[in-house]
Amino acid sequence: MTELGKSLDSSNALPHSMIEWLDRAAITRVVSDWGLCRDAERWDRLRTLYTPDAIMLTTWFAGPAGEFVDRSILAAKRGSKVQHFIGAASIEINGGRAIAETRMILMVRSNVRDVEVDVTCFGRFYDRFVRHENEWRISKRVPIYERDRLNPGAAVPLDHASLAGFAEGYRHLAYVQMLGGATLTPGLPTAGSEEEARLCAEGAAWLHDT
Repeated sequence: MTELGKSLDSSNALPHSMIEWLDRAAITRVVSDWGLCRDAERWDRLRTLYTPDAIMLTTWFAGPAGEFVDRSILAAKRGSKVQHFIGAASIEINGGRAIAETRMILMVRSNVRDVEVDVTCFGRFYDRFVRHENEWRISKRVPIYERDRLNPGAAVPLDHASLAGFAEGYRHLAYVQMLGGATLTPGLPTAGSEEEARLCAEGAAWLHDT
């Protein structure tokens, strides 16, 4: 919650609906700041967007958010080129917990057999938020992958057997990351999958178990 939100909440100066609006604004800012800070290499600020015990999942990482930031720093030093476009968020709040589901587009520049390629992946971030030290912070982030595409700068041979081994929602993204030596995270949710249904059911149960 923002400082303004905290003071208003404690004094009951405004209706609950206004306090909730302030909380939503604070959560939306965290979601937006994540994309900018990740891509602009503002690592110190990025760390503050997570709780100390936060969990982060991506195609190439699953584990503590602090380690995700450390490995992102190393990737950036090696020349990794990634951009996140953050869209609108749907937010549900229950006390000191919240679920935020946010549209996102991930763009990655990489190489396939010495040919420069751009991979564009469309999906959503599914975030669990908690109040930590009176501020809204991400406690767990899981992407839901919907579809992706690969745009090469020139004709490039693809291993279609390898491509077929990855889920449709992030097939090309996983393929270029595999070629780059990444260890891929199994069982990530895609649109309409059992993994997505389970993620959302577990999130709803967590949100209301207060």
